[in-house]
Amino acid sequence: MLLSIGMLMLSATQVYTILTVQLFAFLNLLPVEADVLAYNFENASQTFDDLPARFGYRLPAEGLKGFLINSKPENACEPIVPPPLKDNSSGTFIVLIRRLDCNFDEKVLNAQRAGYKAAIVHNVDSDDLISMGSNDSKYS
Repeated sequence: MLLSIGMLMLSATQVYTILTVQLFAFLNLLPVEADVLAYNFENASQTFDDLPARFGYRLPAEGLKGFLINSKPENACEPIVPPPLKDNSSGTFIVLIRRLDCNFDEKVLNAQRAGYKAAIVHNVDSDDLISMGSNDSKYS
């Protein structure tokens, strides 16, 4: 499966993503932010703009490095396919989720339940940035 990230076409199994991250992770009260930088195995890279979420744990100050996996289903509005078994890799897995169809907190909760260390929610048909919030008082 090919993953289109801007002008860069990347295979989900070939993408090694370095996230210099304090990205939204999972369901806390602290806003978080990130610098997102994606590399493929040919060392081509692309930087992505982001906005902090209004919920989520703070990630380590040194950042988070991991493999980027496209969410199945892409919108993560229902339980998603978990990352590959840890026996096959010592890597950290980060899920890429398509925006729309349900609330951000639902998407992130499904990613957390599947076993991903972090989630990135990308916009659809637009490069506009949206600050993610939660409609549920237990998450925000």
